[in-house]
Amino acid sequence: MFEQDFLGFINDNKLVDTTGRTLLAVSGGLDSTVMANLFSCVNLPFAIAHVNFGLRGTDSDEDARFVEQLAGQYGVPFHLTRFDTAQWAAEQGVSIQMAARDLRYQWFGSIRQQYSYSRVATAHHLNDVLETMLLNLTRGTGLAGLHGIAVRQEHAQVGTLIRPLLFAHRDQLVTYAQANGLTHREDRSNADDYYARNRIRHHVIPTLTGLNPGLWQTLPRTVERLRAAEQLMQLELTRSWRQLTQTEPDGTIRVPIRQLMELDEGVFRLTEWLRPFGFTPEQVRQIWATLEREPGGTFDSATYRIVRERQWLLLSLLKVTPLTGYKSDLQIIGSGAVISLGDCSVRVDVIERSAEFVPDAELSVAWLDADRLAEPLTLRIWQHGDRFRPLGLAGTKLVSDLLNDLKLEQRDRAQTLVLLSGHDIAWVVGRRIAHRFRVRPDTRRLVRLTQIQGSGPAERPPL
Repeated sequence: MFEQDFLGFINDNKLVDTTGRTLLAVSGGLDSTVMANLFSCVNLPFAIAHVNFGLRGTDSDEDARFVEQLAGQYGVPFHLTRFDTAQWAAEQGVSIQMAARDLRYQWFGSIRQQYSYSRVATAHHLNDVLETMLLNLTRGTGLAGLHGIAVRQEHAQVGTLIRPLLFAHRDQLVTYAQANGLTHREDRSNADDYYARNRIRHHVIPTLTGLNPGLWQTLPRTVERLRAAEQLMQLELTRSWRQLTQTEPDGTIRVPIRQLMELDEGVFRLTEWLRPFGFTPEQVRQIWATLEREPGGTFDSATYRIVRERQWLLLSLLKVTPLTGYKSDLQIIGSGAVISLGDCSVRVDVIERSAEFVPDAELSVAWLDADRLAEPLTLRIWQHGDRFRPLGLAGTKLVSDLLNDLKLEQRDRAQTLVLLSGHDIAWVVGRRIAHRFRVRPDTRRLVRLTQIQGSGPAERPPL
């Protein structure tokens, strides 16, 4: 039976902590509706969370009502939130798809922590795995991109994230839903070939299954082989890097040029070794070209520097010149005023809102409600313990956690500034605004904050 296959997959992969409750991300579509029914049928404790992204008008509201009724039928806790996803995407300068993903994962993580849920589960299945593999293949990828979606991962925003439907393909979910009389919501955007994933779903995958009717049986084995190959490759890269390099007391890493050039697949190894230090494949090719010439040459990533000496490549952290002071105040909020700190300046403009107002989609610009701001405005380096409520998030978040989620390089983290309204963070400059100071439908006066120079000083205040 399908339920037993589901339970067996969960047990084989140790996905569920039976002493706790799993939070299911349920959109109301076929996949997540089947997932909720399966959890109920095999008596695994769960709760349901639904995000209304506000992108499809009344359809979005109907989705939310459907999922709430579903939770009521199962008698499980239900959590609902709504985001103005389009506004958030415009303010952050990201795509709608990226905004929706980030917002929902942030919220799932906050709900999981607040209610002590042991896991968060999403309803990805084998079709999603294949679509992801093919998308990554067309865009250029390594082994990690080719083995698609992990069954289980420790997610920076969510915590433990599981995908308990990765044993099944979509046709099996359709058959199960029909056999059990399950109803679900349809997202009409899934039929739109504007999106690359939909084109792969509608046109490429049917061609592949026509060539190999047993594709869904062979795909899991292929994915597992790719995952194992990537793990072995990473182990070998780690072993050979440690064997090859020397680390000086000041942290400088020495790479011997002669031994490096004798290695099999040296360019590939160097590319993978230097990737965590922020060097691009193109930079690595340039570095490799210098190995066959006379000594000399310096290459910088955002945070590290490589110097080509006669016998060594020297890898070291970039030195950033400290700047004095770590905060600056603007006592009166006035149009055209500028508040500066180090090499970062923020221009403040106060504007009467017009009917045609549309916020800029640039990270360097933030729009706030002027009447909710308090004087003075303070621009300073972020500090450990700084906390605020990011736009669209249900709860508060540490600035340090936000920077972790954004996967910023150490140098960028160190230079991140915050703009305070009184004692409250209004804007993590160039990153996120605070929900409290957002532009609302009834906002009449706007403050436009424009970052007009660099990202700010690297020197931090004493802790």
